[in-house]
Amino acid sequence: MKYTLKNGKSVCIRKPTEDDAMDIITVISTADQETKFLARNPGEFQTTIEKEQSIISNVLNSTTGMWFVAECDGKVVGQCSVGLVRGYQRYRHRAEVAFVLLEAYCNIGIGGKMMEECIEWCINNCVTQIELDVVTTNTRALKMYQNYGFEIVGTIPNALRYLGGTYADEYKMVKYL
Repeated sequence: MKYTLKNGKSVCIRKPTEDDAMDIITVISTADQETKFLARNPGEFQTTIEKEQSIISNVLNSTTGMWFVAECDGKVVGQCSVGLVRGYQRYRHRAEVAFVLLEAYCNIGIGGKMMEECIEWCINNCVTQIELDVVTTNTRALKMYQNYGFEIVGTIPNALRYLGGTYADEYKMVKYL
């Protein structure tokens, strides 16, 4: 789906293809260098194009989740995923979302458009509860999530341990559809 952003540029939020594998690897590796809000330390994301292509193929053929990339200025600049928490019937009403966006493309509306695609997937797949974890000091992401109706339902102390031994807490957030 094509969207117009706050800065007048356009972004296409779409399902990835296997041809996007290298771009996705680059986005994740770069974002890991740019922020401490993601799950990995810089350099921990290790994969091959072939493995990434296999992951793309598996997700696109899955009925329990979906993956989207954000393409702006002719290149992949972000990605997001949405998927059921567990496959058991008692959990099939719950999905988790996760986002990665290059710093240069933050604050122009791409994250929100990715969120809209994830919410749409949830609605189409009978999900009534969307969940995510976010570092408590990530005020930019917190604001966006709250603008989309997510509520803080708990705190996970020391959820991330950084190099050097410092920690970050995470909020558990939920949106009810």
